Amino acid sequence: MSDVDLDFEPPAQAGGSDTFPMRAGTLRRNGHVLMDGFACRLTDVSISKSGQRGQTEVNLTGIDVFTGERREDMHPCAHDVEVPVVVHTEYVLAGIDDGRLSLVVESAGGAGEGVALPEGVLGRAIESDFAAGRCVRVTVTRAMGREAVTGHRAE
Repeated sequence: MSDVDLDFEPPAQAGGSDTFPMRAGTLRRNGHVLMDGFACRLTDVSISKSGQRGQTEVNLTGIDVFTGERREDMHPCAHDVEVPVVVHTEYVLAGIDDGRLSLVVESAGGAGEGVALPEGVLGRAIESDFAAGRCVRVTVTRAMGREAVTGHRAE
């Protein structure tokens, strides 16, 4: 027998990648795509044929999931584009401390991570609803290594 070293690296974790490839021609409205390195929700997808011998192209219009900024991009229909893994999770707000939200996962009963209080209208609405004693649920969106509060509702 031979001395074979069977010391392998540990396998990659499931869901370890921030993106996955997808054919540009299969993208649909309300899906997600990576535009200029930003995770965007598609608001418009149109397919056009350019010229006599040109390739069919996909024109994409999307909204950045974190900032709401509008972005546009164009790709050949047969090429692959990167699609981000976007996860929306709802938490119950337990408290606000120094601009950080203390969150609780309602179904598991465990404490969530502290997420920054959003600026602008959304942040002020969360603070006022919480100060009024309402039960506030916030939606945290995670994509591309970033996370932010993107919505809330008060009960």
